[in-house]
Amino acid sequence: MPTALLVDDEPLASARMRELLSAHPEIDVVGVARSVAEARAFLESRPPDVVFLDVEMPGGTGFDLLASVPDDTQVVFVTAREMYAVQAFAAAALDYLVKPVDPERLADTVARIQAQAAGERARPQGDGEPDADDLESDEATEGPVLGLEDVVSVTLAGKTTAAALTVGDICWIESLRNYTRVALKGPPRVVLFRRRLSEWDECLPGEHFARVGRSCIVQPSTIDQIEWKSRAETTVTFGTGVEPLALGRLPAIRLREILGGNA
Repeated sequence: MPTALLVDDEPLASARMRELLSAHPEIDVVGVARSVAEARAFLESRPPDVVFLDVEMPGGTGFDLLASVPDDTQVVFVTAREMYAVQAFAAAALDYLVKPVDPERLADTVARIQAQAAGERARPQGDGEPDADDLESDEATEGPVLGLEDVVSVTLAGKTTAAALTVGDICWIESLRNYTRVALKGPPRVVLFRRRLSEWDECLPGEHFARVGRSCIVQPSTIDQIEWKSRAETTVTFGTGVEPLALGRLPAIRLREILGGNA
């Protein structure tokens, strides 16, 4: 059973996260720390499988703790601000949750934690707290619906440059509020773009792509295998070299309906 350490200087925030995690008995909360110093001491004595980590705290930020986190311990940032998302994923965070944490969104995170504990390469699912489509973006939508052979140029997150990709190479897209992570058939395998999920939804061909929840779009024809591990954990693989996708309960149900022709 994966173990978790909660790091937040606000007792109410830690209590709320513990309450949310109580709905997931597969995660064992083994400690709570209210500062970077307390968290370091805990990590030295009893390193957990995952740290749910606040960013802004007295005496140091969550990023200051990263050097003390063991390589085998995953980090999930939990913060009231979305501005640190690019920095968090650049630091190889497993996920980035924005307060108030949505229970459905947390279920996606738990699915990733379990996938990591099982030795699989699973990354953060999109964002749903609130729906990323409710947030503003400075990038206009692509316009007309694209075809699989079309090439689209999208601005990279945190940069002024853009990357070109072929629509048919997209296996899945997950939302990170104003950003999206896109998994591709060829290198680079996963790219972080400054584009909302709703913008992808408007321009991708509906006959080839399906939105399986508030936070994720997949191209069903690229799916290689689906492992329905439990009601709350499903892992989708897309062939050699493509990063697997971990889904929570509701997105997995939606994908099952789509593949079964009941959508």
